[in-house]
This record gives sequence, structure tokens and C-alpha cells, in this order.
Amino acid sequence: MYNIGQGKQGLVHLEIGESDFPTPRHIIEAAKKAMDDGYTRYTPNSGYIDLRNRIAEKLLIENKIDADPSTEIIVTAGAMQALSLAVLVTINPCDEVIIPDPTYESFVRQVKFAGGVPVCVKVKEENEFRLTPADVESAITTKTRMIILNTPCNPTGSVMNRADLEGIAEIAKQNDLIILTDEIYEKLTYDGFKHFSISALPEMMERTISVFGFSKTYAMTGWRVGYAVSNRRIVEQMNKIQEFYVTCASSVSQRAALAALEGPQDCVESMIREFTKRRDFLYSELSKSDKIVCVRPKGTFFLFPNISKTGLRSQKAADLLLQKGRVVTVPGKAFGKYGDRFLRLSFASSVDHLQEAAVRIRTTFAQLE
Repeated sequence: MYNIGQGKQGLVHLEIGESDFPTPRHIIEAAKKAMDDGYTRYTPNSGYIDLRNRIAEKLLIENKIDADPSTEIIVTAGAMQALSLAVLVTINPCDEVIIPDPTYESFVRQVKFAGGVPVCVKVKEENEFRLTPADVESAITTKTRMIILNTPCNPTGSVMNRADLEGIAEIAKQNDLIILTDEIYEKLTYDGFKHFSISALPEMMERTISVFGFSKTYAMTGWRVGYAVSNRRIVEQMNKIQEFYVTCASSVSQRAALAALEGPQDCVESMIREFTKRRDFLYSELSKSDKIVCVRPKGTFFLFPNISKTGLRSQKAADLLLQKGRVVTVPGKAFGKYGDRFLRLSFASSVDHLQEAAVRIRTTFAQLE
């Protein structure tokens, strides 16, 4: 592991949304071998077929999604590109898209880029920031076209349960809606809580675009390789745009992704154990402050503490921590209007840095009157 924080004399970084673990060695070696073996040319637009075959096996075994690798899976230049393609091929100008708030801000921007109208729905702290069927029902109009889900969720760390997903699936079927679900953090769950894919529910594969990737699970953020699964009509259209965007995902990265799926998974298990320890440590340390209230996240590597008791909005709180405490955080308002009472803190750096950060945060907030 390498450390993102800079030690006691400089800034401590809790804002970075990527793991501090290096890409596992067997994946790196597979990429080197791929270059030596001549995997340096264009691939099919939708990705190498052996990779799509292995993705299909993974989806069936782990996510209970039965997808045809030839027509229902597309490999993309990161999960972000998959999200962009999914929105572009399904959303027309003035279509409304229901998005939980707080949320990953890219969802809102992707919808606007396609000419759609984001309808941001507040997810409640008392519900552990989960989007519920009642939340969705209240936001539907005659213009609603899509519901975007993100589970496990950046920034809140919430993980949707099966009952909520079943309720939202019924709403989608009743109103003929598309579901776009970002499942990039699927493996990063804690306390025995397991991720569940809405596309595995009856009749949902046909109306769902599920987005996955390798960045978080295998510490491959810079490799830029993700994938999406949906019905063949949607994937066919995504392929057409992919051809003009990037032609294909990186050939070498695709060989590395195949090695990630086929190789030993103990690296993932080790990372999850370490993240669990870090989460518990930072949560415990922040709980010592009477200015902070925090929901213990069930997934991702983020805490989303409520800082209302400081009397500060999120930007002012983040500025104060930067200037006085030398701790870098992300103000909650970056994730929507309902995030302004919160900060996003990443626990993707070492316990030593988390301890230093927690002390500085508590000390800075304790000085407020």
C-alpha cells in the first residue's frame, strides 16, 4: 500500500475517491505479457469476446444476471463512459430522470448533457440515505423516463436492500421506466451486508442498464476499464456511440481486466478487511466529537458525517478544516442541495493518516462556539 496523506507537517487528504492500494501484481504482469504478446491493436468496439465471456460468467454467478456476452455486454473506457453512453442512448430532451440526492454529481451532469431534466429526490439520513420506493413514487410525473440508482453509494456509503429494490422495480414496470444502476462499489460492503443487483429481479434485465467496473474492486482507477449490461437493443446503440467516442477500451487494460477476473481474489478480500478496519477506526474517532453525527456506512470507502452542530454549511466547514486543521475534505454541497449539512471523508488512506486527520478535525471543531 502507499499513503495518500502527507504526514503531520502537511495536509492530510481525505478527499480522494480512490483506493491507496496498488493494482495487484498478477494484473500488472498480465498487462506486461499482453504487450509482449501483441495485444496493442484495436479490439472489437464492445471489447474482446473472451473478456465479455468471463464477465458474463461473473455476472451470472455473483449478480444472478443472465446476459449474452455477444449482444448484451459492452466493455467501456471506465464505468464513467458506460454511464455516459447509457444516458445518451435512452434520454431525449425534456425527459425527467429521478436521481437520489445527495448523489454522485456526474449523474446530474450526464442527464443535463443529454438534454434531460434531473429530478433530485432527497434521501433521508434516518433511512441510512437509502432511496426508498416511496421516495421514487413521490417524484414520478408523465415526463419521467429513468431512475438512477447508485448502490453502494458515493458519497453516503449507503447500500440499498433487496426490499427497496423490489419496490422500485415494481414502480419501474408499472410506469414503463428505465433503471440505470451504478454498481462500481459492489464488492466494497461490510458487516456481512451483501450487494444485490436490481437487474436480477424478474423482468428487470429488459429495462435496466447495469454499470460495473474494475477501478474500485481491483485498484485499477487509472486503467480505465468498465462494462455495462443491458438488453441487446440498448447495448447495440451504446456500441454505435462508443465507436465514435473511443473506438474501444484500451486493449492492454482489457487483458489486465481479464486477469483480474480469472486470477486469485484474495487481494480483494484483503482490501475489504483493511477498509473495514479503517472505517471502524475513523467512525469511532469522529464519534468522540460532540459536533459530528455520522451514519456508519455499509459500503464504499466514504463516511458522510453530519456537521450541522458546528453551525457551518459544508463549504465553510471544509474551508475551516483546510485552513485551520490542514485536512482536505469534500463539502457535501458538491453532491447536491441536500448534502450541504455534510462532509465526505474518504478512509482510503492509512490508519496513521486517519488518526491524524481525526485529531485535527475534532480539535478544529472544538474551537467553535
